[in-house]
Amino acid sequence: MSKTVQGAPTKEFFVGMLTRDIELSDAILDLLDNCLDGVVRQKGALDKRTSPDYYNGYYSQITITNNSFIIEDNCGGIPREIAEKYAFRMGRSPEKFGDELPTVGIYGIGMKRAIFKIGRSALVSTRNNGELYQVIIPLNWAASDDDWNFSVNEPIFPELLTSGGTKIKIDNINPGIADIWSSKDKIDEYTERLVKSIQQSYSFIIQKGFKILINDHEVEPLPMQLLMDEAADGTGVKPFVYKQTFDDVSVSLVIGFYAPPPSPEDIDDENNLKRSSSDAGWTIVCNDRVVLYNDKSHLTGWGEAGIPQYHTQFIGIRGIVIFESNNPKNLPMTTTKRGVDTSSKIYSAVKDRMRQGLKMFTDYTNKWKGQNEEERKFSTKAKSVPVESLIATPIQSSDESPIKLRQNRGGFVFNPVLPKPHNDKPYKVIRYSKDSDEILDLVEYFYNDRNHSVTPSQIGEKCFDIILEQAKKTKDE
Repeated sequence: MSKTVQGAPTKEFFVGMLTRDIELSDAILDLLDNCLDGVVRQKGALDKRTSPDYYNGYYSQITITNNSFIIEDNCGGIPREIAEKYAFRMGRSPEKFGDELPTVGIYGIGMKRAIFKIGRSALVSTRNNGELYQVIIPLNWAASDDDWNFSVNEPIFPELLTSGGTKIKIDNINPGIADIWSSKDKIDEYTERLVKSIQQSYSFIIQKGFKILINDHEVEPLPMQLLMDEAADGTGVKPFVYKQTFDDVSVSLVIGFYAPPPSPEDIDDENNLKRSSSDAGWTIVCNDRVVLYNDKSHLTGWGEAGIPQYHTQFIGIRGIVIFESNNPKNLPMTTTKRGVDTSSKIYSAVKDRMRQGLKMFTDYTNKWKGQNEEERKFSTKAKSVPVESLIATPIQSSDESPIKLRQNRGGFVFNPVLPKPHNDKPYKVIRYSKDSDEILDLVEYFYNDRNHSVTPSQIGEKCFDIILEQAKKTKDE
């Protein structure tokens, strides 16, 4: 008789590995993803790309206390067959990849990982197509490796979730999380951070009608807009736009200025700018879910292949790429949905276009360096427009259209003709620091008024012009 050695995993190992590398806020976002996937199941074949109010009427409400976490939605609930066969397994069954719906769930670990990140026991109540049932994750579930299943009960409160949806109540909060939520002030501090994460990750979804509440406070979206000049001569500031489909993945890309390029004074005093570097960079979206927000690293093309590294002079540049597919495993996102899978062939191809658009606007900024007043005549004429309207722009043939996409290498591209400075001589920025009192001495010298309204940069430029004029006279002599 042959003998064997044990090779089965332990529950504690699974729980520990699943939760170790995910932040608390990201775990909560996974639970929100489940709500949104429920909406997609409800909508079925309806194309959310052409439905601006796709999520209208649906909501998710999060309640955080010092000893429990609750998330409740009206997004249709979990079909009982899915719950019994797939939803509570530690991983996704291969046969579930045939859903052909534009969800963001890929690996089947999001809900379980989030529950165990927050606490050790949970009650999942759900109603789908009128059928109500509850799944219990008991406190001692991980103590034994014999039974990996969970109990399903009929609830004693039949009026629960009458509109159809899911309610997850997590108890026995893990010690580290309990400390974060140990008082009202700490809960308020945490929820403020959570709101920012949700705004960054779900603004598109909120703008399409989905409502998210945290401790009864509704989360507002952070709309993304870019400058667009519809001047008839076609020489104004406009974004770069690219659209292409790779098998079952459609891609929409737009990049441009969301604000005029900064002046040297702005760069010197970034702390007092009305905008900051946190507003610039690339945002990557997969099936409406933001997986990378305002990135300014080599992941999105900065500092490689002839593109300069991010600097505050590029503070006005912002871009977005939207990947959409009914087969979410083909989307270029990581398992945590908080990063880009750089090994994706599709992302590699799209990244070339990202660099193409990015270079256009970094070059523009460099060409106009030192001529900000002249440049502002163009950028201040442009109006802020939502990126959704730019991406949704159809392929038009009208010569009057401000954005006319043309076929190019399998995709459709709009290459704007950006304004060029009349003086094509290269400009350099001279920057140095001097004592404030000494600068005021020069202000008084030039204007006979120590309080005259003038910037340090203007004083420096005036000094340069005076010395340059003297140098030219000396040369002529």
